[in-house]
Amino acid sequence: MFKKGFVLFFIILLVTIFGNWGMMQNISADTVHQAITSERNHVLADVNEAIDLTTLKVRGVFGEIFLEDATISSANPSVTITDTTLIINEVGVFPVSFNYQSTQMTIYFITKLAEDTEYVIFEEDFSGLSNGALPAGYNLYNNLGAGGGSAAISDERLMLSPATIVLFPDYLSGFTNYVIDTDMRMTAATNTARWTSVLFRYTTENYFQMAIRNDASAANGVEFAKRIGGAWNVPVTAAYTEALDTATTYHLNVDVKDTTIIESINDNVLVTYDSAFEFTHGRIGVQADNVTVYYDNVRITLPETYVEGETYDFVSIPDVYQPETGLVAPATVLTWFNSADQLTEIEGTVRPATFIFTINSDLDIIATDGTVIMSLFDTLTAINGKVIPAFYTNDVATATLLGESLKMYRIFDSVIMSDSGEVILAARAAHSLMRGVLNFPMTGIESLSQDDLMDVRRATNTAQAVASIIPSHLLNQDLVFYMQQRLMTVWVSSADDAMSQYQAILSGANGIVTQNYQGLYDKYAEFGPNTHIRRPLVIAHRGLYDGANSLYPENTIEGGLESLQRGADVLELDVHLTIDWEIVVIHDNTTIRTAPDYPSLTIANSSFDDIMSLTLYDAVGGRTDLHIPSFREYIQTFKDTGIVIFVEIKPTQPLLIQALADIINEEDMYDQIVIITFGAANIIEMNTVMPEMANGHLTSSVLNAQNDTTSMTNTITDVVPINSTLNPSYGPLTGSFIQDLVHRGITVWPWTVDDHNQFIQYYNYGVGGLTTNYMDYLTDTFNRINFDNYSYEYIIDETVGNQIKGTIDTQSGVSYPLLPNFTVIDDGDTGITFDDHGNITAVSSTGTAYVYTTFTSTMPNGVSFIVASDIIEINIVAAPQTMSTTAIVLISLGGVSALSVGAFFGFRWFKLRKIVKI
Repeated sequence: MFKKGFVLFFIILLVTIFGNWGMMQNISADTVHQAITSERNHVLADVNEAIDLTTLKVRGVFGEIFLEDATISSANPSVTITDTTLIINEVGVFPVSFNYQSTQMTIYFITKLAEDTEYVIFEEDFSGLSNGALPAGYNLYNNLGAGGGSAAISDERLMLSPATIVLFPDYLSGFTNYVIDTDMRMTAATNTARWTSVLFRYTTENYFQMAIRNDASAANGVEFAKRIGGAWNVPVTAAYTEALDTATTYHLNVDVKDTTIIESINDNVLVTYDSAFEFTHGRIGVQADNVTVYYDNVRITLPETYVEGETYDFVSIPDVYQPETGLVAPATVLTWFNSADQLTEIEGTVRPATFIFTINSDLDIIATDGTVIMSLFDTLTAINGKVIPAFYTNDVATATLLGESLKMYRIFDSVIMSDSGEVILAARAAHSLMRGVLNFPMTGIESLSQDDLMDVRRATNTAQAVASIIPSHLLNQDLVFYMQQRLMTVWVSSADDAMSQYQAILSGANGIVTQNYQGLYDKYAEFGPNTHIRRPLVIAHRGLYDGANSLYPENTIEGGLESLQRGADVLELDVHLTIDWEIVVIHDNTTIRTAPDYPSLTIANSSFDDIMSLTLYDAVGGRTDLHIPSFREYIQTFKDTGIVIFVEIKPTQPLLIQALADIINEEDMYDQIVIITFGAANIIEMNTVMPEMANGHLTSSVLNAQNDTTSMTNTITDVVPINSTLNPSYGPLTGSFIQDLVHRGITVWPWTVDDHNQFIQYYNYGVGGLTTNYMDYLTDTFNRINFDNYSYEYIIDETVGNQIKGTIDTQSGVSYPLLPNFTVIDDGDTGITFDDHGNITAVSSTGTAYVYTTFTSTMPNGVSFIVASDIIEINIVAAPQTMSTTAIVLISLGGVSALSVGAFFGFRWFKLRKIVKI
């Protein structure tokens, strides 16, 4: 009790101390100044304002002092310093020396006229500067941030040679918000794709930039780009009106405010991006790729409305608890927060991954009866870095306010949960990094069909939600797998009893909502190492099953049929649009590689008939009747086969996306199609044209093998705004990061994994699916357990000695009998026991028992893994009161009864299988 009381007291104390940090406020010169630090070493003021040194704080290794306690000085006659005040009588940037104990630094006082609405924090037109060396305070690097680079003052302009970064004075790194204006002229480039950039919030190999290519009119001619851990992530591109002219100077403008970046050329706004969360501070400068470029008239301003107040520094990526278990990619665990007493659970090592907070219209956290527990800000500070916050509301206005508030607090690892898709859309409109979760209470529903699940898919994707929550008793392994195969993240709501929790676990769901998270973790710990409760999908890359050795060429109907027969869960194909708006299935944008016996045709410039007239080269089979299929022809072939088709959109082309949506709808193939693409613009367009579609974002630049936090930050800012799965190049993908993604509801689908040992490694990491050219490698591996039925009825006096038999099945569908060794979850007071071959050895009374089984299999490379079955229900019933003869057997098949007089062989068969299947 003392511990709980102390924790609550400590939280209240923290809130009292830091509560004034709760809101980020815009401030002007006449408000309280922020504390000065070595990182934020500037002070804003109006001309002739008497800055009170007795209230201006300085923090450092010495602790915290007031500026009057230090020795400060300036040689500038415009600066007047007394014991308690500092006054500057003109506009500008004024360095003031600071000395206290052993600490020395420069503080920059920046002034404006009282009537002005912005501060000029840096300005340089290079007038009067001699050719040659850079001005004092500038830094020169190569484009990796190391020593090197080449830049100089040339004819009163700043000239950068290729592979060069120039950084402006360091004090600018103390600012988060500003507006950068400069003039730029590119005089040479090694090719039209080369670029120059204005970079900001810069530290070595970590920064944002506005990049302008030599051909600025290209689709990616202007970019907002992120350099994170030495890798590029480009979330937004745009095209300017023209390619850069070597004789023309262009005016660049970069507007930087909190997480929103606006980029313009010659007052033409080209890029707006609102999810720049990764960096808050850093240096400002310019960069030349393989170009020669001149910069002039650099002016950096700080509008009054852009000035930041002091803010609470929230942890960007919470350190989520990982349970002890042998389960592969165990379901993430979510718990409703209904009482302040639950705050003590956050301090424990064992805790849920996510707390679900119900909020009212004031954004207060409330209990189930509506009683206010605590404020939003108090809650965020209390859980900071410990759990992922999820917020539940069914009110649109509340969701909008929540999104705005969390964006203001820079909380980007968070969830909006609702029964309403409109609510999720409202929150995401305010804060695009919030992950939506659509809850389906399904009150009164007794069962779900595949059609019902497709309605769930439509609603979830239309709401731009990453996951759906469904009551666990309505699902089983088959239904969950059906959804996951269609790129759905399935979370289940579970009761807190043991049976319900086992049902949730063994369903293979990606997440479980429960109040008894400790009980769930205890059950997790029961499973042996490398236990699979959901099967990663095997995706045939371009429809191939054995790479170049496949019987048919890539992206052919014949090849896809062969892969289907060999056990592919998914066929991956590529599509392009012809000049007459027909969709064809081909990887390249020309035909020269796949149809080399003909003159090369560019797909976008060729008619459908011209494409269809070609014969594909068949290196293995030597067939001469294989052609490039149309998309319509391809999906018609696989309709109702159960296989899912991943359609990769190759070009960035809105007409192609509209045509795809039309054909999918016309052929009634929504339930078998997923869209994947490298172009984020394609997904954004698909979200408009066909919002119910599931999309995967192919990428090779998001992950960082050395830092899971960097990978998570990149992933959230990459896939969450466009509502897609993560489909990365597999190299930097780690097992720990995959589990981190599970907690965020983001499934991961690596490509193209052709090395057999790496394939097995990622299979046992628990990815959603693996794209490979060699799916045949897994063809003969037993990786699933099946029973004819999962509900049986036994007659109590005739039960002992009976056997439940199942099968183990290979990836290609070959079955082998399984004599299961059952684990009893709940015997229902029946006293049921089994031997290790699935034989019932004892039953003492009527009731319902629940069991499951596992099977240890081996991969082709010798690595073993365990497959877990779904739950089997066994109803033990009393024997009928009377029977006219023991040779009359009552068989209940699907609810239809039939009487049969059993001869000797019939009686013997039922004696061995005295199971009445439900």
